[in-house]
Amino acid sequence: MANHRIAPELRERAIMHMMPPYNWSLRQVADYIGVGIATVHGWRKQLELEGLIIRKIEPDSEHSTEQIFTILLETAALSEHELAEYCRKHGLYPEHLVAWKQNCLAANQPKHRQLVDEQRAVRSEKARIRALEKELRRKDKALAELAALLVLQEKLSALRDNEEDD
Repeated sequence: MANHRIAPELRERAIMHMMPPYNWSLRQVADYIGVGIATVHGWRKQLELEGLIIRKIEPDSEHSTEQIFTILLETAALSEHELAEYCRKHGLYPEHLVAWKQNCLAANQPKHRQLVDEQRAVRSEKARIRALEKELRRKDKALAELAALLVLQEKLSALRDNEEDD
């Protein structure tokens, strides 16, 4: 591939898509801009060195539950752009916050409520199964009755043919 300069506007657009709230993968950015993935990787490395992009970390690796709860409280009312700025400033990803929030909600949901919901779902499925089995039995009986009627009709037809032959 020829070594050519990339327009600064195009590079800025690529950088914008690498950062929150977009967080595109290197492959997506490279395909979008029409450059090699190595070029985009170099841009990302440069941004990491400048401190504009924080290397992706595991969501629970460096934060205690108290810190996570505090972060969630601080970010609860932020707009998307404010949230992106907060995440950049604190070395987080919006995906971390979403995962943490889901974990908090699941942890705070009473086990009794979960059990009741599961029991309700099981009961409704059992009722549905019973209704389907009842319908199946009804259709089986109707099919058996129809088969018996067809057999009787054939016998009657055969008897009439015999009477006409005599």
